[in-house]
Amino acid sequence: MTLSLLIAATLSVAHADEALRSRVIDLLSGVEYAPTAADWAALGNGASDELLAVARDAGMSSTQRGNALVALGYFPGNEARSYLSSLVRDAGTESLLRRKACIGLANAYKGEAVADLAVALESSDTQVRTYAAKALGLVGGAGTSTLESRLGKEDNASVREAINHALGR
Repeated sequence: MTLSLLIAATLSVAHADEALRSRVIDLLSGVEYAPTAADWAALGNGASDELLAVARDAGMSSTQRGNALVALGYFPGNEARSYLSSLVRDAGTESLLRRKACIGLANAYKGEAVADLAVALESSDTQVRTYAAKALGLVGGAGTSTLESRLGKEDNASVREAINHALGR
């Protein structure tokens, strides 16, 4: 009797995990709807583990992985921070993923993310620099001085525009 209860409990947990993963992937797959903090909170703490799993899964689409990186901004934690930081700092990471990681990092860690975002603001990829500027604008405070410092050195008009916008100009 105990073995059958254990098997039933295991199957129930596996079904719940699969249902959560399915819901996470559904939220990440939206084209015109960006899930809110409330959408993610409704899924509970297990959602952050699923988001990390999707973000790390090279078999998932870049769009879903990127959306997972932004959504990780709603679940600050050591593992998420380490992963987001590593992507933002790694010039070899796909541009879309670096850009989305900038936003997730800024949303979750605010001023603590400035050093990582400053690295992205020096990227050779103008799109990464643009997103780093946006992210530093979200951070405010310490991010402002980083943006001011970069503005005088920035040679790309689109990035300068993003910096000025992030500075509220």
